[in-house]
Amino acid sequence: MIDSECEPHAHDTRYLTPLQWTALKRSIIRGIHVERGRMLRSVAMATVAALRHGWRCLRERQQARDQLRSMSDYELRDIGVTRAAIDAVTRHSNDDATQDAPQRSYQNWRAMMSKAYWIVRVSVLDESRYPEYLAAAKPAFDKFGARFIVRGGAFETMEGDARDRNVVVEFADRATATACYRSPEYETAKFIRQKCAEADFIIIDGA
Repeated sequence: MIDSECEPHAHDTRYLTPLQWTALKRSIIRGIHVERGRMLRSVAMATVAALRHGWRCLRERQQARDQLRSMSDYELRDIGVTRAAIDAVTRHSNDDATQDAPQRSYQNWRAMMSKAYWIVRVSVLDESRYPEYLAAAKPAFDKFGARFIVRGGAFETMEGDARDRNVVVEFADRATATACYRSPEYETAKFIRQKCAEADFIIIDGA
């Protein structure tokens, strides 16, 4: 190895001995091979990632087409898509700037379909303890990103039986809604609720 402090001409290849020159060439070649290997690995990883992304997008589009084709014309009209437009609305990107009205309707429908909801009808038996339940449930709601769509409020019973209080809570998807209900945080709150209220409780997908 050449030490620049000991060799005054270390950076001038004219003063290298044959052995030093050979060592320098080997070092340069080794560095080139290492860098080329690093670049090839980076290209390979990027290519694999792109292929995986492309395959995932293709599979999602096919699933979306199959789902839309299984819907009735009436259901398609509800989301602003015609049967003839199914291929078109599932082919293009999600960029709002490039979407026409049917595409935007379809994307909105997909976003809504991915959601899940708690629908809870409650008859409060002990008004003094019900706030305790709400406070105990808050950590679970915060943890799982719950969003209240309906929380009490005035209502009018048009058919069937009603309870005192109606609640609709939105979650990102069914798995999240179920995980929240079964979480230790909500188990504690549920125990309190069941002591002070009666409820009808379902978890349902968006539609």
